[in-house]
Amino acid sequence: MALKVGDAQINCLGHSTVCLTYRDLVIYIDPFVLKDTSKKADIIFISHEHYDHLSIEKINLIRKSDTVFVTNELCCSRLEGDVRTAHVGETIEVKGVKITGVEAYNIGKSFHPKGKGIGFVIEFDDKKVYFAGDTDLIPEMRELSEIDVAFLPISGTFVMSLDEAVSAAKIIMPKICVPMHYNVIDGAKADPEEFKKKLDGVCKVEILYK
Repeated sequence: MALKVGDAQINCLGHSTVCLTYRDLVIYIDPFVLKDTSKKADIIFISHEHYDHLSIEKINLIRKSDTVFVTNELCCSRLEGDVRTAHVGETIEVKGVKITGVEAYNIGKSFHPKGKGIGFVIEFDDKKVYFAGDTDLIPEMRELSEIDVAFLPISGTFVMSLDEAVSAAKIIMPKICVPMHYNVIDGAKADPEEFKKKLDGVCKVEILYK
């Protein structure tokens, strides 16, 4: 099921893999779960270097000769081609799409230290999509505003728990919240229906994969 936001069609294919089609552009974020490799990527976002987010094997299935990569400094050396570096707090523009880097890190666990990963706010037309990446509930989320769609991890263990993701949604207050990072890899289990139930009356929740 795809989510229509302005001129974009957005889907979460599984885990943290998002595919966004905007006009003539095809954009992937953390391509790890691919169900249709016929849609070749104009832009690929990589949030950090872990295998379930940066998979060269999966990237090679969807890349083109002119695909642009947007990632943090640590991942740049792993990629070949047109690679753009995203920094926290800075905005760049790629093929008419604005991208702002935001913090993504763990608090109290060592899987994702601060500075090793990055989240993204992606802007097209007057819409803003927030991709949290692998993160806990962090203070920097209070700086986000006017988010149309927020992709939040909910599984705990490596990222924030379901209840912490509910708290994050209440802080960010997006128009639509999409749960991700659950029920694909070991140690990352959660019930998206429970997440939706806990946000009833707070914001709209769209479950894009089971």
